[in-house]
Amino acid sequence: MKLTKIIATGVLGFGLATANLYALDTNERLELLENAVIEQASTPAQKSAVSEYLANVAKEKTELAQALRDRARVSHGGKIISQINEQKELIRRAEALEREAQKYKKVSMSFAEAGKQVASN
Repeated sequence: MKLTKIIATGVLGFGLATANLYALDTNERLELLENAVIEQASTPAQKSAVSEYLANVAKEKTELAQALRDRARVSHGGKIISQINEQKELIRRAEALEREAQKYKKVSMSFAEAGKQVASN
């Protein structure tokens, strides 16, 4: 009976330990899918669609960053130190989102230009 419990616990522990080795974060999956779509776009229509998608993602990230900045400005009451820490964290996240949005805009613009160049040839 003890041996069975030990074996079952060991198998369960081993399963849980190795299950997360292959798990990808949602952001990593999305980034991999976006990279695959970007690499596979070859026709002007595909490049235009990818450019539009990336521009929309950049817009969403910019809007979310602005919402985080607005939230950082609002006073919730409570301890001043925790409020300052929360404001710093919200601003840090907003800045990170804005950097990502700039990256998306840059790639979107390059795809838009590439689509126009191919269409004009």
